[in-house]
Amino acid sequence: MYSALSTDHYPWTEVTTDLSARQSREFTGAFDAWQGARWGRFLWNRGTLLGGYTHAGQLVTWGTVMQGLPRARVSLTELSPRLVDLLWSTRDVEGEPLSAPWPVGRAELERRHFHGLLMTGTTCSYWASGRVIAGEVPGTGAGGVLFSPHSEANREGLVGFWQELLLTVHRAQPLDTAWQEVTVRLADEHPCLDPFAQDVTLQRGQLTIDEDVPVEEFRPALIAALRGVLARLGVRLVDLPITNLRDRPEWAASGLEAR
Repeated sequence: MYSALSTDHYPWTEVTTDLSARQSREFTGAFDAWQGARWGRFLWNRGTLLGGYTHAGQLVTWGTVMQGLPRARVSLTELSPRLVDLLWSTRDVEGEPLSAPWPVGRAELERRHFHGLLMTGTTCSYWASGRVIAGEVPGTGAGGVLFSPHSEANREGLVGFWQELLLTVHRAQPLDTAWQEVTVRLADEHPCLDPFAQDVTLQRGQLTIDEDVPVEEFRPALIAALRGVLARLGVRLVDLPITNLRDRPEWAASGLEAR
């Protein structure tokens, strides 16, 4: 919408007035301001200000940014609600290196159902459930840094979400028998589902995950297992009473919304 405008020529008072008007029209997107090495970003989703942050996800107010960056360059970018949510949810996560140079590393991201951002220099691609939904992927041979809200740092929330989801589904459609049949078939691809290892178990709708199983292993395993079980039972998620779970950020990252 505008890019790298100088506040020497487009003063902060006019920037503020413009953004207030756009917010009233349910603007969705990102505002960036930088001066030298200092930088701040604000995100809106359908007119609601999610907040502002600077390096390492430190929260910051509008007044602080105006005072701290009096001669800033500013940009305003319209984005979809989905991309804004991705940016907001990854604002304070620690990056991890891509496992292999591009495009070899792509297979790993697909297998993991990666959800987040892949950064390579100034290039950024947005991912949901192992698929690129926007942005630019790295060039051949390039590395990258991954930023995902679904990592060991929020393991407890992820485990809780899957426990609630599977229990809710089980109450509407008992899963135990189909779960055993499907996980045996999936165990070669997802070893944590091996019923003899007991790393991930489901009994009477109660999900248990061993603490030694990493998030990047159990997330794709549970996604594959639930999809397989529902296919085995001939049941669609849309027909099950899980409406409250669809608003959770873990749901958007699961890739189940289209099922």
